[in-house]
Amino acid sequence: MYCGAIFVPSSFVHLIFSASGINLYARNKKIIIATYIISIIFFISNFTPLFVKGVRERLDFKYFTDPGILFSVFGLFYLFNVIYGFYKLIEEFPRVSAVKRNQLKYMYIASIVGFGGALSTFLPMFNIKTPPVGYYLILSYTLIVSYAIVKHQLLDIEIVIKKGMIYAYLSFLIYVPCMFIIIFAQRYFFGQTNTYFSAMVFCTLLLASLVFLKLKPEIEDYIERTLFKRKYEYKKTLRELSEIVISFLNEKELFKKAGNILTKDLDAEKVSFFMLNKEKKAYTLRASQYLKKTKAKELPQQDTFVTWLEEQGQAVVKEVLERSVDDPNIKHVVERLASLESEVCIPLMMRDHLIGIINLGNKRSGDMYSHEDLDLLTHFAAQASVALENARLYQEMQRTQQLMRRTDRLSSLGSLTAGLAHEIRNPLVTVKTFLDLVPIRYKDEEFRGEFLKLTSSEVDRLSKLVSELLEFAKPAKPKFRMRDINQIIEEIIPLIAVEARKRDIAIEKNFRETPRTKLDADQMKQVFLNILLNAFEAIEAHGTISITSREIHKNGTQHVQVEVADTGTGIPKKILESIFDPFFTTKDKGSGLGLSITHQIVEDHHGTIEVASVPKKGTTFVITIPCKN
Repeated sequence: MYCGAIFVPSSFVHLIFSASGINLYARNKKIIIATYIISIIFFISNFTPLFVKGVRERLDFKYFTDPGILFSVFGLFYLFNVIYGFYKLIEEFPRVSAVKRNQLKYMYIASIVGFGGALSTFLPMFNIKTPPVGYYLILSYTLIVSYAIVKHQLLDIEIVIKKGMIYAYLSFLIYVPCMFIIIFAQRYFFGQTNTYFSAMVFCTLLLASLVFLKLKPEIEDYIERTLFKRKYEYKKTLRELSEIVISFLNEKELFKKAGNILTKDLDAEKVSFFMLNKEKKAYTLRASQYLKKTKAKELPQQDTFVTWLEEQGQAVVKEVLERSVDDPNIKHVVERLASLESEVCIPLMMRDHLIGIINLGNKRSGDMYSHEDLDLLTHFAAQASVALENARLYQEMQRTQQLMRRTDRLSSLGSLTAGLAHEIRNPLVTVKTFLDLVPIRYKDEEFRGEFLKLTSSEVDRLSKLVSELLEFAKPAKPKFRMRDINQIIEEIIPLIAVEARKRDIAIEKNFRETPRTKLDADQMKQVFLNILLNAFEAIEAHGTISITSREIHKNGTQHVQVEVADTGTGIPKKILESIFDPFFTTKDKGSGLGLSITHQIVEDHHGTIEVASVPKKGTTFVITIPCKN
C-alpha cells in the first residue's frame, strides 16, 4: 500500500506548483526534485523493516501498520509537505487570475478534505482511537479534483488523454509482442512460466522506455557537447544568429551583433557588410570589423564581380576559385575578393536579386572554412536577407511617418492661418497707431508711459504667438522629457483661441493636478491640436469644447488622462472604427492623416486613445498615457 502513498507528499507539492503557474513552478523546481529524492529513499526503505515491520492489532483495528524507525520520519515529511503546499496555495491565491482562482478553489477544498482524512490514519499510532473514515475522505479528494479538471479545466486533460492513447497504442504494438516473447522464452528455457517474473519484466521495460524518453534530449545534448563539440558549436552559432535576425530591425545593431558572433564563433579575422544603395547604384560598405587596408568601399552595381556573384547566388571561397584562375572572369573575381580582404563571400539574395554581400577574412587558426561553416553561413544569409529587407522597409516606413507628421503639422497650421493672421494684425495696428501719435504727443508724459506699457505687452504677446508657431512647425526629433501635460495643453490654447472666438465656441478647461510624465511636448501638442481642430469642424458654430485632465491608476500603474469632449454633430457608428485609418476622411479637402498620426503618436508614448460619439450630440476623445513609459 505504501509504494503509492510514499509519493503522495511530493506529488501534492508538484501539483500545487504546476497548477498555480509556470513562474512559480520554475522558481521551485529544485524543491520539487528534492521532495521526489526523499520519497525515493522512503520507497527503497519500504521493502525493509526500517519503514514497516508488518501489521498488528491496535485499538480494535485488526490490521494496522507496525511502524519502523523511518515511518515516523515519513509522517513528519508528509505533514511538512501538506503544510508547505497549503501555504503556497494560499500565498498564490490573490495573485492569479479570476479563472485560475476558481480552479484553485476546488483544489483547496479537496486538499482540506483529502489530507484531513489522510492525516487521521496516523492517529492510532499515538493511541488515539479514530474510525477509518480517512480512506473515504481521500476518495472524495479524487472526486473533487476530477470535477475541477472536467468542469473548470484545472489541468489540460486533452494532453493527458492524447499521451495516454499514444502510450497505449505503443504498448499494444511493442510491449504485447515482447511479453509473448518473454513467456515463450521462459517455457523454452525453463519449461514453465512465472507470472510475477513476467509482470516485473513488463513493468521494467515500460519504466525504462518512459525514463529513456525523458532523458534522451539531455543525453543527446551532453554527448554533442563532449564528443561532437564542433557540431554543437555549429548549432549554437546558428541559433544565436537566428535570434539576432529575428530580434533586430535596426541595420547597424544587426551588423554589429552578427559581426561579433562571426569573428568569435567562426574564428574569422575580419568581417564586412556591403549593402545595395539604389540611389548610387552601388554596393556600399555599411559595417566592418578588423578591416585594415581595403580600398574597395563601394562596388558598382554593374561590376563583373557583382554580376557573377548574383548569378551564382551562393557562398564562394577564394581558395577554391584560385584553382580556376585561368578563366578571365574567375581571375577578376579572385582579385576583387583579395581587394575586399575576403576569403569567403556570402551573397544576400532577395527574390533572385543581390541586395548585399558579407565578406569573411581568413580564420585565425589558418584552417579552411568547412562544409558545416558554409552551410551555417548559407542559412544565416537566407535569414539575414529577409531581416535586412524588413529593416529597410521599417526605416522607409519611419521616414514616411515623419513626412506624414510634418505634412499634418503644416496642414494644421494652414487651418489656423486666417485666425492667426487676424491675431497678429491686432497688436501691429495698436503699435502703429501709437507710433503715428508719437510726434504729436511726445511731450505728454502720461501718453509716453501708456505707450510704452501697451506696446511692450502687445509686442510680448506677438512674440509669444510667433514662438509657439515656430516651435510647432519645426520638424524636431522626438525628445521625451518629464513634462506637465496641463502646461502642454495651455501652450496650444493661444493657437486656437482666435478660431474659437470666430466660431463662437467656448473652451472649458477642467484641469486637475497631474503628475509629470515622460512626453515629447511637440508631438503631444500635435495630438491635441488635431483633436481640437476636428472638434471645431464638427461644431461649426455656437458650441462647447471641454478639456479635462486627471490622474488615474490602471493595472496598478499611474497614468495621466485627458478627455476632450465637444458638442458637435458626432460621428456615425458605422465609420467610428475607421477614423484612425490612414487616408480615411469624410471631408472634401481632408487628407485623412490627422487622426492616424494622432493614434501613432499616442502609441509611441505607450498610451491609448479611445473615442465615443453620439450623432447630433457630440464626440469625446480620451487619451491615457502611463507616467513611466
